[in-house]
Amino acid sequence: WIDIEQMEGNMYDAMRDAIISSKVVVSCLTGQYDKSDNCKRELSYAAGLRKPSKTIVPIRLDEGPFTWSELITAGNIYIDFNNVPIAEWDTKIKALVKEIRAAIKLADENAASTETSASTTSTNEASSITLPDLPELKAWLKPEGLEMENDIVEVFRKQFPGTRDWLYSKIMDFSNNDNEAVFWTKGVAGVGKSVVSAVARNRLETAGKLGGYFFCKHNNVNRNKPQRIIVTLSYHLAQRFPEFANAINALRMAESDFLEKANVDVYFEKLIVDPLKKVTPRNRRNVVVVIDALDECGVISSRERKALIKLIADWKDVPSFVKLLFTSRPESDIQNILNGVFKAHEIDLNNKSQRQDLLLFSTSKVRQLQDRMGVTMEEADDYAKQLAAKANGLFIWLALAMEEICHEDCDSLAVLKRYLAEETDPANNDLQMDRMYISSLKRVTDGKLSTFVESLAKILAAIVVVCTPVSDDALAKLFGTTLSDVRTKLSLVRSLLNISDNAIQVIHKSFADFLQSPTRCTDPQFLIDIPATNLFLASRCLDSMNTSLLFNIGGYDVKDPGSKPTKDVPEHLAYSSKYWISHLMTSDLTSIPTDIESSLETFTFTHALHWIEVLSLTDSLPVAQVHLARFLPNIKNERITALLQDVSRFVNEFRTPIAESAIHVYYSALTMCPEDTALFKEYARRYKDVMHRVVVGKDTSWSSCLATFEGHNGPVNGVDLWVSEDKETSWIASTSRDNTIRLWDAFTGVEIHQFKVHSEGVTCVVFSKDGGFIATSSFDGSIMLWDIET
Repeated sequence: WIDIEQMEGNMYDAMRDAIISSKVVVSCLTGQYDKSDNCKRELSYAAGLRKPSKTIVPIRLDEGPFTWSELITAGNIYIDFNNVPIAEWDTKIKALVKEIRAAIKLADENAASTETSASTTSTNEASSITLPDLPELKAWLKPEGLEMENDIVEVFRKQFPGTRDWLYSKIMDFSNNDNEAVFWTKGVAGVGKSVVSAVARNRLETAGKLGGYFFCKHNNVNRNKPQRIIVTLSYHLAQRFPEFANAINALRMAESDFLEKANVDVYFEKLIVDPLKKVTPRNRRNVVVVIDALDECGVISSRERKALIKLIADWKDVPSFVKLLFTSRPESDIQNILNGVFKAHEIDLNNKSQRQDLLLFSTSKVRQLQDRMGVTMEEADDYAKQLAAKANGLFIWLALAMEEICHEDCDSLAVLKRYLAEETDPANNDLQMDRMYISSLKRVTDGKLSTFVESLAKILAAIVVVCTPVSDDALAKLFGTTLSDVRTKLSLVRSLLNISDNAIQVIHKSFADFLQSPTRCTDPQFLIDIPATNLFLASRCLDSMNTSLLFNIGGYDVKDPGSKPTKDVPEHLAYSSKYWISHLMTSDLTSIPTDIESSLETFTFTHALHWIEVLSLTDSLPVAQVHLARFLPNIKNERITALLQDVSRFVNEFRTPIAESAIHVYYSALTMCPEDTALFKEYARRYKDVMHRVVVGKDTSWSSCLATFEGHNGPVNGVDLWVSEDKETSWIASTSRDNTIRLWDAFTGVEIHQFKVHSEGVTCVVFSKDGGFIATSSFDGSIMLWDIET
């Protein structure tokens, strides 16, 4: 159907019924279609059902841009109706009719060759999906969405036709092999692992075998945490399997705060393993989940990263119809746990197939320059062969070299010969990339004023250090400069960056590693001082908030407590509000500089409640609950400390109404805030027209109980508290008659781990001085010593 008037009743039911009852789905793609969540849900649903009895025929009605829709429909023949002259209209229509007829024939043939029982199962399964629940699950899980999709599209476009087919063939064979559960692709920086993941993801999607995907990103806090991988894969699997979706929905209804309380192990058990066990045998179809750049997730040797790697090592616990494909660098912690568990498919720099792929890419590019360089075809092929050999297996090196060689303003032959004359060391690929990066930076800075170079270096440092990538507009506002100034500087180093409308990122993690290493980045102008850059960004975030924060920034109707926001939070302000504390905490401060303390004082006594509004509007309230509490010991100013302590407690106490609506910061929370607190005394007089009057029952001070930890199924017998010397980490261990020992994060209340070995109730627990061990005793007559790390 097309006509909106035919969409009676529930829209999601209409989508589902239309797709289920069709043999062919004609997808009319436009830029607006690509932006629509409902359209994405509809087309993804169709793609999930198109094997074996459905086919998608895509047509393009304008120039896009196309992101996720391009991935879903890749491999299909497009009929392009964009700017079609009237005289060619009939020809296009005939081509479309031909594709539809061919698709119907193929759908009939596929359906006929499928066993009747399987066909019935597919229909029943599709009909049992409760699409209206998916938006609610998405709102609860908050999976990665458009930003990650856009990144995948950019990486996918870097593939060169004909390359890596040898590896993709292995991956597709793996997807059909019932005896192999995990496919690990390993390789050093620069060999093109992410391109492999993006193309494999697309081919698995086309084959109807994609279960889910996650592309890790070292410089993005939303994509470098193990929990983010799990919730995103969980949502993707919920879209695929109806019983899985129902199980997740049941968890959401039973434990709405589960995502705030659970650790990585429990996430994996409750959001992946247990729901998959609910999928009935008749609905189980082999699918593959894809995780790219595992090495970019978490901090090396951190508890969460170790937990994630161990979960991957135990993938055998996942029902066998869900397979795992992941890529990583050969990092020591990953290899120590996974070597011997899985066979790694290594992209070897000296692999014959890898070298042939490089030659294919190089030959194609150099031949396009044959006329401009004034050489024969044989000479062009010889240059291409030499250049491919010079790359020593590194796709990223060859791609950067070809980008400069192909630049329209350069002498292509001279630049090519310069690369061929450079010394390279096949045994040291880091050194080869370092020379490429140094050369690229030198070319754009030669002859420039030192102030210009310093400004450019500062922008590059910010791009590397920011907690999550930002747009050029947000970057300009954070720097307090013009958008044209930022764009001018970025244009000079464009070959080293990935620039989109939404984010600016370094082209490759190896470039970020280079800029942060004193032994590799030999140009002191571009060597990033991480603590100094964090301090600079923290200062700019505070200045940005003091300039831009204001009352009712969401544009609510202040007379209606049930009203909805009418304005979006500007990107630079959302970033500043979320991450100013993170930047200050990672700046290695021994004391807060005078200028930052002055900005912090203005923020505290003028904009603290405006800040909470922004955190509510951006689903970031834990910043005030957890990060602020951890930051407070660094503040020496007692007035600031007292009020910010109240701010953290304020959000803890009134999180529910504040999370529901930012305007309830004033309507409900400030109204009920104890009157003797510094926060109430400072802010109540300003917003008395928005607050309600409480006649009786209001507290005058905060309760002495700071937090309640719940989870044990029996009486609690023992508790111990451990705090690290730097006050950054605080754990609580508890024992109970339910036979368990539980480890908790004292700041967040999140259960970190359960120890279940004692056969009877556990009587007491104590930490070692360094927090590395706990000792427990039990009614079973035993004393046990536990290594917390393992």
